[in-house]
Order: sequence, then structure tokens, then C-alpha cells
Amino acid sequence: MKRRQRRFLEERVEEHYWPSFTDMMSMVVLVFLFIAIIAFVQSIYNAYEQTQVRHELSKATNIKKHISDVINKKLEDQVGRDKIIRGPNNTISIQGSVLFDSASSEISTKGKTVLKNVADGLVEIINDKDLSQYIYIIQIEGHTDDVPYDNWTLSSERAVSVLKYLQTANPKLSEDDYAKYLAVTGYSKYKPAVKGNTESDRSKNRRISFQIILDDNKWQNKIKDIMLDK
Repeated sequence: MKRRQRRFLEERVEEHYWPSFTDMMSMVVLVFLFIAIIAFVQSIYNAYEQTQVRHELSKATNIKKHISDVINKKLEDQVGRDKIIRGPNNTISIQGSVLFDSASSEISTKGKTVLKNVADGLVEIINDKDLSQYIYIIQIEGHTDDVPYDNWTLSSERAVSVLKYLQTANPKLSEDDYAKYLAVTGYSKYKPAVKGNTESDRSKNRRISFQIILDDNKWQNKIKDIMLDK
């Protein structure tokens, strides 16, 4: 009788052990399944976040391109495509001979007609709040060729002359709300559009450029907000 009771107790112990092992394995499976679901949801969120970041970066590029397109169109309407150079970062350049006589920083008669068109284009750009809210500076850059001369002075004075005439052509550009977006600099011979010392090369390097510089802080803050899910 005692043997039968002992065998019965052993069977009860075995019956109790195996369901516990099964439950444990089920829990392990559930934990892995939960982790997999979390990882899947996180991957979706990361993909969405990356898409949003790419969208913002693309938006910055598109704004620069749009502003450059406006300036480019205003210049092309007056002088034709062969006098316009589209450079890196959507920089727009116009050959110096269109605006100035040789070795001069005084705007020529033809140059005044061209710049009047550009001045109106800049006012249009700044009036467009969807664009101007992201603009830091529209920089007017003077460039010369490598022929020995007082090229620092010439490049700087030409850039200043362009700015001053733009403000004369459209007085709005002299107002603080517009002028704050404009700046000038001279690069002398040190940022050539093309390399070479032929007359054709030098003609392309003597130029005035319009460089669009966006407010990086606004883009960086926007991207930070996306990363923090604000």
C-alpha cells in the first residue's frame, strides 16, 4: 500500500514539473515576440523620422534652388544664358563685362538695366515669407581674374557698387527689413569659376556672384524637433 502511495506521489510530482516547463517556454516565446514587435515598431518610427529629416534637408536645397532660379531668370532675360554661370550650391554669377568697364567699379549703362531687373527679383524673394524666413544672407561677391592688379580693392568695390545700385534701382532694398538680408564681399582672384589663363577663362572669372546662405540654426532646430518628436 505504501509503495502504491509513493508511486502516486512521484507521478503527481512529474505531472507538476512538466506543465511548469511548458509555461516557462511559452513565456520565453512571448518575451521574444514582444521584443520583436517593439523592434518592428521602432524600425517604422526610425524610417519615418529619417524620412522627415530628409524632407527638411531637401526643403533647404529646394529653397536655395528656387531663389537662385529667380535671380538666374532675371539675369537671363537681360543678358542671355552665355553670360551666366551656375556654380556650386546654386550660386549665380554674371560676367563682370556685363556690369563694368575694364578695371572699373562703376556700373555701366547696360549693367544698370540688368541690375534693375535683379533688384526687383530680390524684393520679390524677400517679400515671400515662405522663403525669406529661412534666408540668412544673400551675399554679393566680387571676383577678378589673375592679372596683376589691386584685385582685392577692385573685387570689393565692385560688390559694393552692385549693392548700392540695387538699392537705388529699388529703394525698398535700402529699408532695414530688406537690407538686413544683403551683404557684400570681395574674393580677389582666389575663387576662380574656371581654371586657366586664356582670355576666355579670365573673362569667366571676372564676375559678380549671388550666393544664397540659409539660416542653419532654423534648419538644425527643425531637425532637432523631429528627432525629439516635438
